[in-house]
Amino acid sequence: MSALVSQSSSDQGPSARPENIRNILFREAARGNWLSAFVICFMIVTMIALFWFPITRTLANVEVNYNEGWNAYRANMAANRIPLYGAPPSGFESWTSYPPISFHLISMLGTANTFLLVGRVISLISLFATGIFVALVVRQGGGSQQAAVFSFLLYEIGIALLKANRIGMNDPQLLGEALSTAGLYFYVRNPASRRLLCLSALLLCLAGFTKQNVIAFPAAVGIDLLFRSRKAFAMWCGAMLLFGGGLLGVTFLVDGRYFLVHLMTRRPYSYAQAWSQFHAYLSHFQGVLLIGTAWSIYAFRTHRVFRLAFILSHSLAFLLAGGLGVDLNIFFNAFAATVITCGLALSDITSSILASRPGALNAPGSMMFALFFISVMMYVPGQMRRDLKEIRDLPVSEREFDNAVEFLKSRPGPALCESLLLCYEASKPLEYDAFDVSVKLMTGKLHEDDTVPLLRTHHFQTIEITLIDESSLGDPDLRALFGSGPRGRFTLNFMKELLRDYQLSMRNSQMAIFTPN
Repeated sequence: MSALVSQSSSDQGPSARPENIRNILFREAARGNWLSAFVICFMIVTMIALFWFPITRTLANVEVNYNEGWNAYRANMAANRIPLYGAPPSGFESWTSYPPISFHLISMLGTANTFLLVGRVISLISLFATGIFVALVVRQGGGSQQAAVFSFLLYEIGIALLKANRIGMNDPQLLGEALSTAGLYFYVRNPASRRLLCLSALLLCLAGFTKQNVIAFPAAVGIDLLFRSRKAFAMWCGAMLLFGGGLLGVTFLVDGRYFLVHLMTRRPYSYAQAWSQFHAYLSHFQGVLLIGTAWSIYAFRTHRVFRLAFILSHSLAFLLAGGLGVDLNIFFNAFAATVITCGLALSDITSSILASRPGALNAPGSMMFALFFISVMMYVPGQMRRDLKEIRDLPVSEREFDNAVEFLKSRPGPALCESLLLCYEASKPLEYDAFDVSVKLMTGKLHEDDTVPLLRTHHFQTIEITLIDESSLGDPDLRALFGSGPRGRFTLNFMKELLRDYQLSMRNSQMAIFTPN
């Protein structure tokens, strides 16, 4: 009799069955957690290994990238209340091609001697913040907790593999990424909330006034709102116009009325370079891009904002990648969108597998294993090998850079540095930006005859040229190194005139420094 009662109680009807199914799925997922935990732990170890050298380098007095010195000069201008856009771009100095927020933030948090370190720390914090917001977006979009953690780690590791020198580098790109991703998160958190819509608009505007290339996420939000609710779209657009207009007005008032002229200064463009950059990005993340593309097609009628963010960010990155001086960091926004779509795809696929086959073990772990180990992990050993070499060379590089700074400090008069950070730390004014001068020469805004007289008259008492090929350092004749043709940011005639009117006074593995004959 008790057996019959027990049987009847177990067959109460449909209301009990969903609970039983959930319990089965929970038990099966718990049994499969060991593989997920292993993948997550391995990714944490990989991230620590990949970040070890960049974080160590953050505290070292070496130049990570050409932009570091340029950004330090701009922060110094902001600190001294010199308008960043006070005059149209002209002459041998550089134009301010970035919006102003990062420069003012660094100037408020640091001093002339610490702008470099402050900028590097802000960039490092921003990288982790972007990863956290990527994970939160995945979670808010319906992804599992495992998928969110996986997305955070995948983003951090992916940035280290795509462009490791951007980790802990004094540059506003990652700060803009953090603000933009935060704006996307607060939108998807509750698109119907007026307060969150306004907060999202504020963060997206701040992102645009930090780095102008992070416009894919606000475009995705705007289009999604247009389909979702015309009223909400109008309110969000009003908030964007209010915050954007306010920031533009403050910029004109504080930093000068030529803001838009500086931002829209023309650069040479190459479709071949655009494809080369895009190919490099594709080759690193073929697997995750395939999953992201497939999921975007599958979720065509749902998750519209993520699908739009994925498409728009990649389209924009490809279009901008051909500009002279544009680096692979142009794909950071696109990679964030890719990781978000992969995190959501991971949750959807594993949920479908567990629902259709409750006995399937390790479905989440197997997907994470495949995504990471097959499509990403193959690039880790090479990057770690490069990092180990650089960390061994770091003390020598730092000592050489310090010696060069001291040499420039001992020299009176103006200096021309291809490494802008070198001139900045030697307290030399920025009179000649080699990259921007090369752009002006290509676009016809300057002529080569304008640059050569600076050498003939010995206007610059010290000139530093960065060595780009360490294998050439063994050549006893430095003229052979420079005189064979145009080199980097300097023309052939410029280099010939330099070797005619100046003499080599200092050389190390990074640079050659010349003084007048």
